[in-house]
Amino acid sequence: MTVLKPMDREYNFTDFIKQLYKWRKELLWAFLLIMIVSIVASLFLPNYYKAQTTFYAASPDLAKPVPIGGDEKDMRIYGDDNDLDRLFTIANSHEVLFFLVDSFKLYDHYKIDIDDAKAKFKVIENLLENYKTIKTKYGALELVVEDKSPEMAAAMANAAREKIEEKAQMVVKKSQKFLIENYEKNINIKQKLVDSVSMRLRNIKTTAGVYDTWNQVDLYNKIFANAESELQDAKGKIAFYKGYPSMRDSLIVYMAKEKGATNKKANAQAELEKFAPIATELRQLEQEQSRIIEQINFDKERLKQLDAAYSAPFTAIHLIESAIVPVEKSRPKRSIIVLLSTLAGVVFSVLGVLIIDNIKSAGIIR
Repeated sequence: MTVLKPMDREYNFTDFIKQLYKWRKELLWAFLLIMIVSIVASLFLPNYYKAQTTFYAASPDLAKPVPIGGDEKDMRIYGDDNDLDRLFTIANSHEVLFFLVDSFKLYDHYKIDIDDAKAKFKVIENLLENYKTIKTKYGALELVVEDKSPEMAAAMANAAREKIEEKAQMVVKKSQKFLIENYEKNINIKQKLVDSVSMRLRNIKTTAGVYDTWNQVDLYNKIFANAESELQDAKGKIAFYKGYPSMRDSLIVYMAKEKGATNKKANAQAELEKFAPIATELRQLEQEQSRIIEQINFDKERLKQLDAAYSAPFTAIHLIESAIVPVEKSRPKRSIIVLLSTLAGVVFSVLGVLIIDNIKSAGIIR
């Protein structure tokens, strides 16, 4: 017959119950002790209060000037996911976190030695344990702060939200400032260019005696045509009066008119020949000058709008709910702590009882 050693025997539920019943007093005392310790320990845990503020991202379109000649029909009021992601990034940036550290003296609040080499790491670590940013199912940003002081939790949540909006506004303002500086530079460059073209025009006109680029050719052509007409008329009259010696005075008058018309035609021809080579160049320069001036005027109007937008306040968030002072603690959940601690203690106690009982049965200890 094969004899089973104590450690080799098979167990069933009845054996398990018998072992527990054998140690019933010890298990009962262990259960009571663990429950009492859990209750006492949970009572020493500090209460934390949760304050939260909810807001949506505003569209950067609200900070843009209305396009010249445009309208506001395409302007968005609420931001998209990219705008919300930007707020999340700002909310967890060191600038916002250390703003809270400095504003609420968190080194002292969390009892961290500021002279410690790891003081900054420790204070941020403590803050992030009580500081959360959550995206709600409706696409809003919920900022949550927990603290032992309900007043401080609410104040920190609201201060963080205001700092996030300030930083978001600064990002947009920085972009606006960059655009303004670019427009100012472009206007200065174009102004220098138009000054150069204007100077060239003045020099050419002064040298050539031009006063009206577009009408002067027409004027000279008109003078030339009138002189030609007067000349032909004078020649006809001279031919007529030569047949009448008695009308010598009239002949002299028309001969003088012929001479004057000839001189007028020659002068107009000379002016046209002098002006013709530079007329095309002058017209091109004046067109270029007009085009640049038009661009400058457009840029100046755009710059005025950008300056107005830069100076005007705008919102970077749409506030849904400010943080209020909480009246109910958020943690610890003492009943759950006691329940789980007691349950875990009982499980380990049972395991301990089984181990000890099996060791005794094996004869290792008595």
